[in-house]
Amino acid sequence: MYIETSGGRIYCEAEGDGQPIVLVHGLGATSNVWHGIRNVLKKQFRVVVLDLPGSGRSEKCEPRYSFSAWLGQLQELVGHLQLPRFVLVGHSMGTVLVQLYAAAHPQQIAGLVLCGPIIELSETRKEIFRQRIETVLQQGMLAVVDAVVSGALTAATRDSTSALPGLVREMLLANDPVHYAAQCRALIDGSARAALRQIRCPLLILEGDQDTVTPLATCQEILGAVPQAQLRVLPQTGHWTMLEQPDLFTAALLEFLPRCFAAA
Repeated sequence: MYIETSGGRIYCEAEGDGQPIVLVHGLGATSNVWHGIRNVLKKQFRVVVLDLPGSGRSEKCEPRYSFSAWLGQLQELVGHLQLPRFVLVGHSMGTVLVQLYAAAHPQQIAGLVLCGPIIELSETRKEIFRQRIETVLQQGMLAVVDAVVSGALTAATRDSTSALPGLVREMLLANDPVHYAAQCRALIDGSARAALRQIRCPLLILEGDQDTVTPLATCQEILGAVPQAQLRVLPQTGHWTMLEQPDLFTAALLEFLPRCFAAA
């Protein structure tokens, strides 16, 4: 379904009955990264997935994105769906948005799940993204896609006979270079550091043991800042944990979610 927001139409899907869970993808991805997870969760919960503005099937308006704009658009979507207290799940870039949302609307949030979390980019990472923006705008997505896949998945997955690396590659190539670059700029400028200190709900960090994008120090900072935070490290997994270890990922969610709604 499409939902009209102040920043254009957002594509989302909602399935299942029960307590609501909203899943937010990361940079270069779409709501389809949650497809397998959603099929399990919808048996017990109401599951909402969305394409962030500028991604997937959501409207691509003027290519200027920011977390403050995404925050308002997510609030509009939640209001349209009339969701009661819900658990908010984010991956990578999406974790910045869900941390900001939890700080801005604590009364709406029963719990958070951060997969490959980001608080804010280091100066080194910001420079990497500045170079990526320049390359994408000059040469297109094909010029960066293999480097992105290399950072997303483990070497074992990339070198296997699995179709997963090719499917991730195709999803990334489907991005419009101008809008992808604009989202990279939003990530460079974004920060959840102040918001993190305000989060008091149950929080689960899901981190791959071979994640080269999210430093373990980021997870440790979150654990130190949020009283109810816990960390689960998934084996043989890179940055895109929900794709490489979907069964372990889903099991961790199913163990954590009752705690959120019991507290709510």
